[in-house]
Amino acid sequence: MYFFNCDFRRGAASAIPIFIGYFAASTAFGLLARGAGLSGLEAILFSATNITGAAQFLAINLIAAGAFPGLIIFSIFLINLRYFLMTASLLIKVKYKNSMEKYLTAFAVTDEVFSVAMADTGNVNLSYMAGLQFTSWTGWVSGTVAGFFAGTFLPAELSAAMQVALFALFAALLVPEIKRDKALPFFTALFAAILNSFFYYVFKLSAGWSLVIAMIMASVVATIWITRHKEIKKISGQKLILKNE
Repeated sequence: MYFFNCDFRRGAASAIPIFIGYFAASTAFGLLARGAGLSGLEAILFSATNITGAAQFLAINLIAAGAFPGLIIFSIFLINLRYFLMTASLLIKVKYKNSMEKYLTAFAVTDEVFSVAMADTGNVNLSYMAGLQFTSWTGWVSGTVAGFFAGTFLPAELSAAMQVALFALFAALLVPEIKRDKALPFFTALFAAILNSFFYYVFKLSAGWSLVIAMIMASVVATIWITRHKEIKKISGQKLILKNE
């Protein structure tokens, strides 16, 4: 029995901070979804089936800009590629009995869920993951509901001011990476911003295409730089060893 046993309750308790954070963030998403013209059902289903903060905020921005649907899907795919690595790492820690259990767990893996599960020193089994993910999912979906319907009585000025939530979310994702490695994340983000502005204002590309092309190019350049930097360090280390010998 996966639900309501001690492991499920322990996972649910571990997810309470995530629930609070998700509720606040998805409230802003619900307001933005309403402003972008989505219906209540569309906004709720969007959160219930995606559970991806950065990707959903980006998608809403692209929807509001009138981007092509295929481009929106592709953009979400690019941002969510990191979940492939997270779910692969969870395979090492969580013992699954069959493929269906893997699929169910993979559906609700997020950055915060992954971090909590990997840091937990207890028995991280399917029941624990069910409690952790269901509580987190509930926070994201209920926040979307609250935000969407709050837009019916909040002043238009306040609802419009929630547009800053998109930039605040991306800043929250970027700042920890800059603290960890001050140079690379900052210059990668700056390079992507410059490329995006160039494609949008000079080549007159749509907001969606300019953003996607800028993301891909900046990621490729950063990957090449990291690879070359590691090779140089490796060669330098080998030369130092030979010199000492």
